[in-house]
Amino acid sequence: MTGIAIVNQNRKKHNPLKILSPPDTQSQDNSIDVASWIRFLRELRIPGLFASLTDVRQPGKTVYPLQSLLMWAFSGCAFRTGSKNALHTSLSSLHPHQREGMLNLLGLKSGRLPHISTVDNALANLSLKSLSMIPINLVKQLEKRKFFYNHPELLPNNTLCIACDGFHTHTYDHPHATHEDGTNACPYCLPRKRHKGTEKETTYWVHVSITVALICNGMTLPLYFYPLKALQVNSEQSDEKLKEECELKATYAILPMIREAFPRIPILFLGDALYANRPMIRLCNDLKIDYLIVFKEGSLKKLNEKCNELSELDLYQKHYTHKIKEVVNSQTIEKQANWFNTVDIGEGVCTNVLRYKEIHHHKDGICEPGYAGGWITSKKLSSGNCFKIAQQGRMRWEHEDMHNTLNNRGYNMQHDMAWTNPHLALVWRLLTVIAHTVFTLFQCTTAAQAVRGSRSVKKFAQDLLQQLLSVPWKIIEQSHMLFQGRVQFRYRFEDY
Repeated sequence: MTGIAIVNQNRKKHNPLKILSPPDTQSQDNSIDVASWIRFLRELRIPGLFASLTDVRQPGKTVYPLQSLLMWAFSGCAFRTGSKNALHTSLSSLHPHQREGMLNLLGLKSGRLPHISTVDNALANLSLKSLSMIPINLVKQLEKRKFFYNHPELLPNNTLCIACDGFHTHTYDHPHATHEDGTNACPYCLPRKRHKGTEKETTYWVHVSITVALICNGMTLPLYFYPLKALQVNSEQSDEKLKEECELKATYAILPMIREAFPRIPILFLGDALYANRPMIRLCNDLKIDYLIVFKEGSLKKLNEKCNELSELDLYQKHYTHKIKEVVNSQTIEKQANWFNTVDIGEGVCTNVLRYKEIHHHKDGICEPGYAGGWITSKKLSSGNCFKIAQQGRMRWEHEDMHNTLNNRGYNMQHDMAWTNPHLALVWRLLTVIAHTVFTLFQCTTAAQAVRGSRSVKKFAQDLLQQLLSVPWKIIEQSHMLFQGRVQFRYRFEDY
């Protein structure tokens, strides 16, 4: 079987097992599924990234290395077990010989698997800041290995396209972490009111987090996870206003960090209409980050009025408007763009405005309006790039589906991994984000695609754990993915 991985065949010994079996074939070589996953983790140096974190435990009182305990928790998230208790239950019922696969995955040569309480005790002392940098360090590692150079389709114009979006992960009807007097002790709980101002008024608490995602032309990778604290925002405002403030606060904190992490790579910030304001434009200009932000009539009203006036001029109608027609699925789509460059919005800040709309022409002669939108952008606009920039602006939608995956497709971000310990709960959420990043990359490898078959990604991840626990380690370690000295993973993104 070719096109799956480049394997060094210089060793004298040869494994009789095939590199990969067909997805619908049941044979001994099904173990290669999990062998590919183990090798992939090693190639990305995931254990090493965990080992780089500071272990504050007392050396004389530790049995398991920190990286092994982190790999235990990471595996529970990556295999989509639903909860840490589900993974613990599965592992605690194993016979000694059935533990070998998991022990080797954790980097433990022998002995017993760590208890769930041991894992939690170690994770509870981790630095959130250090752990949250792992997705960024992973992307930096990929960039250093020329991953994006070899797959230019992921980064148009060799530019990191990033987007910020907020989502609420938990809702509590009563404080889940309390002081001695019973009051809320969780710094991440934002108080909200139901039936405000009435006799039925009650208080509840929500956790709101912001994710920064790398939008890779079809593939979305979580890049940073930022939980909001109650003291950072005004909790008295409406849900919509609160979400907007959370996103703005987080973005102002995160963008400088992203620029510092990638000082030489061009960055494009994709934002919704919330970010269409002078301070955000000025921040992007100061950081030398390009921006492409949704522009609606309600934001920057004077800018919108100025563009309306300019659009009436013959000069703009003739030289700053472009139309093309494309045939898609037996219908003709007419695309129209008009733009306004270097428009002053006050206080010495200028921007460029793009307006875009589609008209769908059906075979039966019926015409109906399609998508219509607008953006402000740092890029000068022309007939040569207006439609490409409009396409980039619509890439931001992919970010919302990532949240759906984190909540509803096996990762169970909304499951409370640590009810009374807010810090530990956030560590688990961060590990979930890291697991999503790594598994998204893995499922795009030709090795994973060859063995996954028609299974859903969730079922595929869960089957990997089942193989690890049911297939003897002697068989797994003899697969080509682990047996050979050099393995280069290849990727295919068109089917993602």
